[in-house]
This record gives sequence, C-alpha cells and structure tokens, in this order.
Amino acid sequence: MPQGIQSFFAEMFKRKKFNVFLLFFIISFVVWTLVKLSNTYTDTITMTVAYTNLSEDKILLGSKKSTLEAQIKTTGFRMLRQKLFQKEIEVDLENVFKTNTDNTFYVLSDAAVNKHIYQDIEILKVSPDTLFFTLGKNKTKRVPVIHQLALEFEKGYNLYDSLQIEPKEIEISGPEDVVDGVKVVFTEIKQLEKISNNIDLELKLLKNDSLKRLSYSQETVSATAKVDKFTEGKLSVPLQVRNLPQGFSIKLFPKEVMVTYTANVSDFNTITQNDFTVYCDYNDIKNNKASFFIPKLAKYPETVKMYRIENKKINFLIKK
Repeated sequence: MPQGIQSFFAEMFKRKKFNVFLLFFIISFVVWTLVKLSNTYTDTITMTVAYTNLSEDKILLGSKKSTLEAQIKTTGFRMLRQKLFQKEIEVDLENVFKTNTDNTFYVLSDAAVNKHIYQDIEILKVSPDTLFFTLGKNKTKRVPVIHQLALEFEKGYNLYDSLQIEPKEIEISGPEDVVDGVKVVFTEIKQLEKISNNIDLELKLLKNDSLKRLSYSQETVSATAKVDKFTEGKLSVPLQVRNLPQGFSIKLFPKEVMVTYTANVSDFNTITQNDFTVYCDYNDIKNNKASFFIPKLAKYPETVKMYRIENKKINFLIKK
C-alpha cells in the first residue's frame, strides 16, 4: 500500500478514537451533573427587598434594609433555578404591622420570603427575621440659596451693586426628618479671577450624601452682577455738631473734613459734598472730658463703595 494512503487511514483511525473518547466524556459529564443536581443541598441566597404600595403623602424615613439572606434546603436543580431566576421580595406597605413606637412598622421576613421561593424549597432561616421601617410625611418647604462664589477683580474694577442669585429660594421635598434639618442650600464652589465685565453665569446646587434623598424644585440658579470701573475722589465736607446743650456755642478746628471715597466711573460726576453728612457728637466728650472730637459719617451716597475721613481728631472751643 502506498505510504500516503497508509498515513491517511492511520490519521482517520486516530481521529475516530478521539471522537469516541470525547463522546463518552460528554455523556459521563452529563450523567455526573444530573446525579449531583439530584442530591439535596443547603445554601444561603441573597434576595433584594422592594417596598410597594407607598401612599403619595408618605415616605420611608432613615435607612432601610434592602437585602435579606435566606438559608434554604432543596435539590441542586431547584437551588440552581432559585439562584438564576430569583425575584425581588416585595413588601406591601399596606399590609404591615405597627409597633408601639410612633410611625414604626414591621413585617416578618419569613412571610415576605415565602411568596418568592419556588415550590419544594425548604426555608431554614431568614436573616434578619424581621424588617423594621419608619414611615413619615413627604414634606416640602422653601429654603434660601447661598452662593459660594469667590470674586477677584481686575485692578480698578468692582461690583456696581450686589451680586444677585435668582431665585433666592427654592423648594426642597423629601423625608421630613431630612427636610427639617436643612436650613439653606449651597451652590457649587467657584472662583472667578480678573473680573472686568458683568457677571452672568449658572451655578449648580450641591447635594451631599445626606441630601441625596431630597428633590429640588430646580437644579441650578443664576448669578448676575453689574461690574464697573472705579476711581477715587475727595471732597471737603462741613462738620455738624449734635446734642449740643441749649445756651452753649462751639467752634470746631477745622470746620470741614476731607472725605476720601471710591465710586464707579459712571456715577462719579454726580457725587457732591451735599451727599455726605459728617458730625461731631457732644455726648462723646460730655462724660469722659475728652479734649477732641472723633468725626463720624452719618450719610453717604449708595454709589460709594468705600470711604474714610482723613481728619481723625477735631479740636473745639465751647462757650456758654
């Protein structure tokens, strides 16, 4: 027989022997698996808890148990089926028992698990054996919004007026124990540098871990402000005297003080000395016998951002 034909038949014989071996191996494995799955086993399965039929005006308060562990005894077939196709354990909140504590309820874990276990499976133990939970009101209230913006202006620039947050308040809703503890809601932290133009941006509202169960009426607020260039000015302002007793006359040295102020460029030319009132109070020297007054600023324009009185001490001469 030619060498090539002989090699071909030898290869076919070896392949046939391998196929037969593989067939017997598969059959043996299937038989072994069926035997094992027909045996009885004890194992622990974890099941997820889902709470149902919660009325619209109620909510679950605090932390609640979201899983149960059940120790079960059954055949391998049913054990595998239970693990592969297990469902959530539904706890009907309309069919629960009340404890002696206000708004606290419970349900027996065995009763909940039994509804979701396949037939012919023996439940040995459920942990925890009882589910406790507290029902409270779903509360809503309004709280102020506090921004966390850090502003750094270009030299010579500043806010023309105050930074405005819109809306100033939002509604928060959720478990009453969480809502009652919230006094304000903060925006994200953001730093703006070298500001020389008007501010107009959107800020996200923060939710830390304790606030994740709350819902906000909106997730962002707007922050706006007019920014203007500022310059420094000086005005000589006449001094007034207050609370001078009747029958007394007084002379001040000097009679006027220099007020240095900072105002935005667009309003600078509208500011006059009549917009300022600086006075000395006789009561300041009546009791302590001081030899000089310290001048005080009683009135200044709203457009002035910063000011200072250059004269720190005012001498005087009093006559009856």
